[in-house]
Amino acid sequence: MAYQSSIPVRQYWGLFVLFLSIFLIASDFTAFSPALPAIAKDFSVRISTVHWVVNAYALSYGVLIVTSGRLADIYGRSGVFLTGIIIFAIASLLGGFSSEVWVLFVSRALMGLGGALAWSAMLGMAYNILPQDRAGLVGGLVLAALGLATACGPVIGGLLVDLYSWRWILFINVPIAISVLIFYWTKYPTEKIRKKKEQIDYLGVLSLSLSLFLLLLAMDLGFSAGFSVWIVATLLIVSTCMAVIFITIEVKMSEDALIPMSLVKNRRFITSGLSVFFVAIAFFAILVYIPLIFIDVYGYSALHAGIALLPAMISSGVFAFVSGALYGRLGPKVLLCVGALAMSLGLFMLSVYVGQVDYLVFVPGMLLVGVGLGIFSPAAVTAAITAADSSNSSLSGAVIYMFRFLGGALGLGINSAILASAPDIGGGVGRALFVDGYIVLVGFFISLIYFRDEK
Repeated sequence: MAYQSSIPVRQYWGLFVLFLSIFLIASDFTAFSPALPAIAKDFSVRISTVHWVVNAYALSYGVLIVTSGRLADIYGRSGVFLTGIIIFAIASLLGGFSSEVWVLFVSRALMGLGGALAWSAMLGMAYNILPQDRAGLVGGLVLAALGLATACGPVIGGLLVDLYSWRWILFINVPIAISVLIFYWTKYPTEKIRKKKEQIDYLGVLSLSLSLFLLLLAMDLGFSAGFSVWIVATLLIVSTCMAVIFITIEVKMSEDALIPMSLVKNRRFITSGLSVFFVAIAFFAILVYIPLIFIDVYGYSALHAGIALLPAMISSGVFAFVSGALYGRLGPKVLLCVGALAMSLGLFMLSVYVGQVDYLVFVPGMLLVGVGLGIFSPAAVTAAITAADSSNSSLSGAVIYMFRFLGGALGLGINSAILASAPDIGGGVGRALFVDGYIVLVGFFISLIYFRDEK
């Protein structure tokens, strides 16, 4: 296919700025997977508590990604993008110098805010920087940058932990963020700001955030102090009340809700979102608990643990392209079901092999999880975005990312509770992965029973 338009050099610089930003945000998230044991040791806290390093980011990002997208529509993508990068850099510096674990958790939540602002703006910026006939090229390049960053994150994180300290995972974000800002101000092409008159569901954001935070906190405390303790029971009751308030607000806000009612009533969209929610639990579990096994049980260094995660990361990236090529031929339902089923089987395999010493026995399970994730994720996102009206494509994509990160945050809470109740780390991780396998099966059956290939 011959392209109808040429691309000025400044547009290539613009893509470079965006890809550098993608690498900054995506690699940071996965870089912490081999660093958690070192953080737990540094602050003298339980490994089941330090998972909040990941969870605080995921929860903040997942809840705020939709609101960030609407802010970008209202105030302009460039301003929201720059604000997000600056917040991300300042929060990274705060976390790197943290002397108390709660300061690190707060900084990670602020990084989630910065990441949500930057990412929601970047998606729109990427598809508007090139001519319309290059949209497919942009999508492929964004996916490639995201896959590369996700795969490199654990290796970079492990290398920094071994050579210096886990704090350098945060410190290194600062010069990268400064580079993004300099290149943006000097090289990025001028972008027209199109503003929309929309309401932002602030009460929905607040009620959902409080509900999920209190639920995860109650689960964390429940398995250490017991669920009969009054504070745990109180947290669960308040969390449930906030969830009811959230649902009431969403119904009242209708199309201005955090999740608009037109999307909730769209069977294809909501089925994709729910399946993403359950499957995300497995992805986050792999990121956090497989490196933990290699480091705490088998004595791997942080770098070797990060490298050990590569089979899942690389296979996921490769099969994401395969999924895209097969989407038009097989349809999303087949890909969703095959992907979720492969991930579930891979998790069951990993749960059985936790007690084995030889690393090679883990590889088939990790490959299967990566293949399944690669097949599932692009199909789910594409199905959700194409299910919505074209005027809501950015919003529907943001909502799907919200489902992904909220599912991952809840999954980490469940897995942490399982780990805290186990007699040892190896047994706890094995149980967690086994439970995750069944949870992903829920996503498989949702896709199998409720998904319709027709829009």
